[in-house]
This record gives sequence, C-alpha cells and structure tokens, in this order.
Amino acid sequence: MSAKKIIIGAGIIAIAGYFFIEYKVQKIIELFQFVKIYPTAIKKFNIKWNEGAPFVTFNLDIKLVNPTPEVFSAKLLAVTLKRILFYDKSNILLGTATVNTSSITIPANGSTTLFNIPIQLELKTVASTVISVIQKSFDLKDIRIETIVSILGTEHKI
Repeated sequence: MSAKKIIIGAGIIAIAGYFFIEYKVQKIIELFQFVKIYPTAIKKFNIKWNEGAPFVTFNLDIKLVNPTPEVFSAKLLAVTLKRILFYDKSNILLGTATVNTSSITIPANGSTTLFNIPIQLELKTVASTVISVIQKSFDLKDIRIETIVSILGTEHKI
C-alpha cells in the first residue's frame, strides 16, 4: 500500500469518526434537555474564606431523572459533564457544582444518582436567598439549572 492511500484512508476514517461523534453528541444534548435534576442529600457543610469573601461549601447528592422512553447514555470520551450552575429567578448565580464525569447512564423512564458533588455558594447570595425564603418570595421552581458540557474540549451550555 502506498503512503498516499494510507493518508486518504486515515482522512476518510477521521472525517467519518468526527461526524459520528457529532451525531452522538447532538443526540446527548437533545436528550439531556429532558433530564430533571433533583438534590437528594447535603453532606460536609462548611464555611470558608477566600480572599476576604466568605463562601459555603458542601457535597450534594443529585438525582437525575430521565422521563423519556429512551435510555440516556453519555459514555463518550469526548463528552464530559463539567459543571452545574444554579441561578435564582433574578438570574443571579447562586452556586456552582463541579461534576467532571464522562460516564452517565440513565435508564428510560428511570433515574440515577450522582454522589458527593462538591458545591460552592457565595455567602452573599446564600444570605439573600435565606431572606427571600423568609419573605415567602422564594420558590424552588424559581431556581434555574444550567449545565456545562465539554464536547471535544469545547464547552457548551445546556
């Protein structure tokens, strides 16, 4: 075999692989938009100071529910669930969960739980949220969850 045929063959395989991964990633993104995320347990609650600003850290168990009739599977090396961002109804960032996992499978019409996800909240936003709860103007439905997924090294918000 000549080097030219090897290079052309490798190029065709690379292009086909790229389109296959792109299709799989698009399917993962489409299905993940239906996945519901529920907190189930809080562990290792702590208050720390960083550069003069106080923040709260804790580990959170998160239940992922797949209400669709398709199995949700994100077991590609090219796809990593990086972070989960929590916003209030005013679009203020409440906190960040650092996940960094690339192998999530949720059965059809089923659920799975991710354990010990580290969460960090700024104490200022925690205080304003507590005040909102006291004033009864806060509802868990008002929390918007945004996920950051890394696909082939590029981050996407879902």
